[in-house]
Amino acid sequence: MRARASRRLGQFFALPSTPGSTSHPEVARHFRRNFLVNAVDGMTWYFGISFVSVNAILPVYASRLTDSPLVIGLIPALLDAGWFLPQLFMAPYVERLRRKMPVVGWLALLERIPFLGLALAALWLPGLPHRTAVLVFLAVMAWRSLASGLVAMPWQELIATVIPVSHRGRFFGISNLAGQLLGVFGAALAALILARLPYPRNFALCFLIGFLGIALSYVFLMLTIEPASIPVEHPPHNTHDYLQHLAAILRTNANFRMFILSRGLWYLGNMASGFIAVYTVQRFALPDSQAGVFTAILLGSGVIGYGVWGSVGDRMGHKRVLELSGTLWVAALLVALTGPSVGFLYAVFALMGFGSAGGVLGDLNIAMEFGPEVERPTYIGLARTVPGPVLFMAPLAAGMILEVADYPTMFGVSLVFAASGLALLWLRVVEPRRLLSAHGDQ
Repeated sequence: MRARASRRLGQFFALPSTPGSTSHPEVARHFRRNFLVNAVDGMTWYFGISFVSVNAILPVYASRLTDSPLVIGLIPALLDAGWFLPQLFMAPYVERLRRKMPVVGWLALLERIPFLGLALAALWLPGLPHRTAVLVFLAVMAWRSLASGLVAMPWQELIATVIPVSHRGRFFGISNLAGQLLGVFGAALAALILARLPYPRNFALCFLIGFLGIALSYVFLMLTIEPASIPVEHPPHNTHDYLQHLAAILRTNANFRMFILSRGLWYLGNMASGFIAVYTVQRFALPDSQAGVFTAILLGSGVIGYGVWGSVGDRMGHKRVLELSGTLWVAALLVALTGPSVGFLYAVFALMGFGSAGGVLGDLNIAMEFGPEVERPTYIGLARTVPGPVLFMAPLAAGMILEVADYPTMFGVSLVFAASGLALLWLRVVEPRRLLSAHGDQ
């Protein structure tokens, strides 16, 4: 039995022997260690973030500070814009680095500090004037989002360097699956804390535990062993040349261009995601503790999703993952529009969690496969930053719609954009691995 398990483990970590399957001999040497420590980094990150859920706990907390849907819409807007917008501007800098770990280490530390600030602010804000409390809260969220965007590019390039393409889907799938399992436990604990402790101590304790979880993830991240990479031989020397290079990529790579357009429409279609928890709590007069229940449903269904999507992506390509998971979000919006009871809204969170797992895995991985390896940061940056303004505007647009209309109207607008982006992905984008294979056969 032990020998059989050992053989299976060896087969799992076996890298393909095809030429060029790993970019550096040190990748194979440290692959198992890097896979494990970065997987645990992801697990503990997800545990921590389950106490600060952007789709459930943070919107409900923000509704304690303000009844403005625009402010609530700013939460996902800031986080998405902060993650996406800086990445392209980081790309030329990252391409010149022989090692990404030093930069990742400093920026990841900067990313984690606001979580502690959020916990401290939760105790302080109720005593401040209303407008000041909202501004302080948004400032902490802006710090977190910008720091996330700055570390995103070097972190993604680090993962792409130490985890070969043959195992990336499984890596993200396993780390996120286990992280979601821990997150389910975290969300259950968060629901208990929110129910048992008075406001604002309940939210403050949740945010503090979240900080401790992501602080532990930092320890495992720093155990990564990174080989020295070869920077781009002739990177653009000035801003004008670099912008011309970016324009040339978008002009000549029609498949990549269609992918970016489909993602822009899709991000508009996600404008409703940050409001479903608030809608459910308000419509059915539920207590704040339901935010923890919603988070548990999101994470629990995500566990199943990550167990499925990573393997699907490695075998069938990450475009297929985005297509299938996107269909689930369209289904979730339809249920949100038509569900007559809170039980149907629980189904919405289940569909969201399962589909979101595929969206995260697919979006992370497919951008790494569109261009040549030496330009991978540039392609990742374009895929993140070009549609980034749409991500910022989408939840704000949702908040503006809610100022003049109701939740079903906003969900309907979200559905139209989501369906349009999904149709464009299905019909006009070719799986990048298929194009790469075709070029290799010529």
